[in-house]
Amino acid sequence: MSAPSIGPQALRLFRYASARGDWSVRSACEQLDTTVDEIEHARGQLIDLGLLVESADDGPTAKATAPEAALLRLLTAEEEATVRLADRIRRTRERIDAMREVFLPLHVARSGTLGDEVITGADRIARVLGDIADIATSEILSMHPGPVRPPEVLAEGLRRDVQVLERGVTMRSIHLRPMTRIVHSMKHLQELRSAGAQVRIADIVPFRFILVDRVQALVPALHTDAANAMMVLRGEAVTALLVRVFEMCWASSVPLDESGAGEESGLTSQQLGVLRLMSTGRKDESIAREIGVSVRTLRRVMADLMAQLGVESRFQAGVRAARTGLLD
Repeated sequence: MSAPSIGPQALRLFRYASARGDWSVRSACEQLDTTVDEIEHARGQLIDLGLLVESADDGPTAKATAPEAALLRLLTAEEEATVRLADRIRRTRERIDAMREVFLPLHVARSGTLGDEVITGADRIARVLGDIADIATSEILSMHPGPVRPPEVLAEGLRRDVQVLERGVTMRSIHLRPMTRIVHSMKHLQELRSAGAQVRIADIVPFRFILVDRVQALVPALHTDAANAMMVLRGEAVTALLVRVFEMCWASSVPLDESGAGEESGLTSQQLGVLRLMSTGRKDESIAREIGVSVRTLRRVMADLMAQLGVESRFQAGVRAARTGLLD
């Protein structure tokens, strides 16, 4: 609501009406040397402000009131309007929650095939993320592998996450360690944590997903040929499995500001993660994608790792790791 304004003509009329209890529009025009339209406009401004009060006995003139009383009436009216608005918002949210409880199970039952739920294109995926965030009422769990995203993408995600957190929704997220090595991404994580989210860092994250209220999730559509395609999953059977995966990754990750694992062995947590992936026979490209770095960076990490282990080949590194218990 915009603040009411008062013009110079209205001020002149207020002074005139305050000095005379029986004024009329005609007498005001004569005394103030102005037109009927100007007087009517000024009269309307003063009535809106409560400085003139109409009554059935006064006819078209209206009586001047004390400014203090008018201001108090304005404040009281604004407070009452705020209370009414808050009540409407509360009742609207109650209706939305009730509709959600009724219609979400129906939507889950209708969405029996996964093919209809595949989402492609960065813009469409962003819209679906926004929709999912909007319906969250209690909890969002998320895991974020892959390369570090550009500042503008992280900023948009942070804006959406802060709005969710301000509604009282709990948020836990797991991110790859490279996020902590770049200024803009580390700042993003710190701001996310400051907004109320619980943030952890891992060396390996199996796949990206966002799980809302343990009933709806956005996961990679690995069964399609489309690049970066995502898929919406619903239903307790699937989401319970995602919760189990998340909790296992959460338990093996560390809070944002804590040092990594591997201190006793002299290896960094990243080196331990690479060592474990190497032991599974994964190729360099696959390992690099898994930990969110380039192949060139990965090979530098692997060279440092083998130098610290005192070996010259991946096979020897695996044998040394097994003998020393690094893979336990």
